[in-house]
Amino acid sequence: MNLIVLVHTASTRVLGPAATSMAVVGAAWIFAIMVLINLDVFGRFLISKPIDGVPETVSLSIVGIVFMQLANTLRQERFIRSDILMGRLRRDRPRLAYALDAVFHLLGAVMFVLIAVYLFPKFLLAYERGTYVGNFGRFTMVIWPILLTILVGTVLTFAQYLTFALRDVLGAFDRLPSLSDDQERSDPAT
Repeated sequence: MNLIVLVHTASTRVLGPAATSMAVVGAAWIFAIMVLINLDVFGRFLISKPIDGVPETVSLSIVGIVFMQLANTLRQERFIRSDILMGRLRRDRPRLAYALDAVFHLLGAVMFVLIAVYLFPKFLLAYERGTYVGNFGRFTMVIWPILLTILVGTVLTFAQYLTFALRDVLGAFDRLPSLSDDQERSDPAT
């Protein structure tokens, strides 16, 4: 069980900054897209000259931004879910609640592994072929950077789900108190 505690602690310390960094870049990307959309709208109406490629850039960016934000959203436990049953179980039968959460988080990890396995060959193919969107001669944008962003976000979200599953397994076996935030901050060896 100590190995699980070690893995959980290490992954929490690595995943936290990585997920937060991805979320910050995603937020900056949202701001850049908002500026681009506004410039395109003003260009269309003020000087009758739109910016080429804005629809393609925005449509690809939305997907990339979502996957950049997923790991941090999960890390902060802000995914949408109903806690009616789990709230009662956490109060009355906490070990059962941890066990059910472990199953939920393992299923989430499996889902993101499946996404990564499906996406990786598509990323390689897009990279090798230089697959792009847009009109040749006017505006083109290669799609492999977006696919890479989605892949990285998928792997980080998988790792976060796995970290939560480990935490829940520890909680189901009453080993969770050794991972409290105060103890992690005061003793780096835990």
